[in-house]
Amino acid sequence: MKRFLKNSILFLLVFFIVDKGFYYFLIKAPEREYDTRLEEVFEGNLNKDIIILGSSRGSDNILAGQIEKATGQSTYNLSYQGSDVTFHYFMLNTLLKFNQKPKTVILLIDNPYEFDSKKSLNFRIDRLLPLAKYNYFNEELITQKEKNLFSRIFCLGRLNWEQITFNQTKKTSVIPIDSFGSMPLYKKKDTTFLQYAKKEKVYLETNESKVKVAAFKKFQYLCKQDKIQLFYVFSPSFMEFNSGFYTRFLKEVQKKNVMVYDSLNPVYKDPAYFYDESHLLETGAKIYTDEIITFIKNKNQTK
Repeated sequence: MKRFLKNSILFLLVFFIVDKGFYYFLIKAPEREYDTRLEEVFEGNLNKDIIILGSSRGSDNILAGQIEKATGQSTYNLSYQGSDVTFHYFMLNTLLKFNQKPKTVILLIDNPYEFDSKKSLNFRIDRLLPLAKYNYFNEELITQKEKNLFSRIFCLGRLNWEQITFNQTKKTSVIPIDSFGSMPLYKKKDTTFLQYAKKEKVYLETNESKVKVAAFKKFQYLCKQDKIQLFYVFSPSFMEFNSGFYTRFLKEVQKKNVMVYDSLNPVYKDPAYFYDESHLLETGAKIYTDEIITFIKNKNQTK
């Protein structure tokens, strides 16, 4: 029995020492990331007047630098490709914990997928994994069931195999992030033949995720609690606007804070301004961002 205990203690001691040796990979993981926006938020370096949140439609279609130049208010885009409203809530909550609160938040609404239970939009766990050296992000990974409680003790519990490398070359991004956090698309997708979809898809509330609807409500509460001006914006797509989702969406918000793109503008039916059916090229993004600027200015003048 004594021998067993002795061997067990020796094993645990060796494992503990080996585990701590992997701390090197843990602390080096963030240095390999091209997109450092989330770490900047955590470190309190994003004290801006206007913050943009959303999925790829937010990152590609809204040009934060253009808004800053036109309004004179510092602006930054914290939209992430493939992200859903649960991630947007996490981003806003993190921003408010570690930075000065913004005056205005612009939330890009994914019509008709904002509350959809399908997996087309998700919580971007992959953005948190490289930051697992920080307890704050590791705790969120535990909440998201990506990590277990052992990660609170062991370095190996926080690491992914791809992070165990001595290669510290920075990862690259297919779509560059500009100095304002936006990701404008300059070149048309070669493989895409766009044809305007005139038939509106039927929207069914039965397909909604209760978790996403709850996150949306918590997002609104955070803004209300901190007296942040919250605007909801709908981006143009190369298809008929889904009025079914819009009607359902208005049940959750004040209509006066909602901006829908100008559907009568012929630009939004011209494939030359689109990268694909959901994303504008930079030329189209400039036009759409101008609409947002006008909306913000008009709202601020009537306050």
